[in-house]
Amino acid sequence: MPKDKLLITGTDSYIGQMLLMEQSLLDAFNWVELKRNMRKEDIISNLSDAKFLLHLFETKSGSEDRLITDNAGYTEQLINLMEESGHNLPFIYVSSDYDDSAYGRSKLLSEQLIREYGQRRRIRNMIYRLPILMGDRLYLDEANPLHDLCYQLIFDQETIILPDRQEHKFVDIRDVTREIARALSGRAFYATVDLSICVVPSEHYADWKRVLSILREIKEKGEDYPLPEFRKSSLEYKLYLTYHSLLDYYSTRNIK
Repeated sequence: MPKDKLLITGTDSYIGQMLLMEQSLLDAFNWVELKRNMRKEDIISNLSDAKFLLHLFETKSGSEDRLITDNAGYTEQLINLMEESGHNLPFIYVSSDYDDSAYGRSKLLSEQLIREYGQRRRIRNMIYRLPILMGDRLYLDEANPLHDLCYQLIFDQETIILPDRQEHKFVDIRDVTREIARALSGRAFYATVDLSICVVPSEHYADWKRVLSILREIKEKGEDYPLPEFRKSSLEYKLYLTYHSLLDYYSTRNIK
């Protein structure tokens, strides 16, 4: 039986790289990458027999104009090509839970374009407004503020600088990839009446002071940290895995 064809952008993103390590997903679909500089004709050719467009491409730094051009502009380009060709695919799109930055605003603008496209074409898209990611191999996401905080602790920086004082949501990368796998099998967890916004159920709320306190205890106690006392779904357990994944990575490299 032939596999469904799945188009993906942003294979070099943290989520993209972690998804492509899931052998079950690799076996379930015929994955085709759409690159940012791909010719219009090649994109349309790939649209014709695909089932989903998993849109993970993003630019995280630069001026607001550049972020809008790279993130929302590219999204608009893909939508235009689908509508022009008549090959209107459902998006699975990773947006941002925060709109208080140029990056967040560019992601939400992309989200708006996708939702309007879905309304025009009566297509059910799946949009994930992700909070701060944690978990295995966070070194693949260096722009992540949690990566930066762990980095400061690992390298014993004298003054620890917290990103801010606000409470945030955190979600583990494995929970994200698991939820995207559910979406690809038609079992997305929708959170809105119009069936467009999806959620990853296992989110954690904490401010940076609490996160720092947990990480400091993990660092100071080392192997004596009482990990078995915590449920695997707890924030403490997931931060432990995050910190030690980064510690293992940086301990094998001459990085400071």
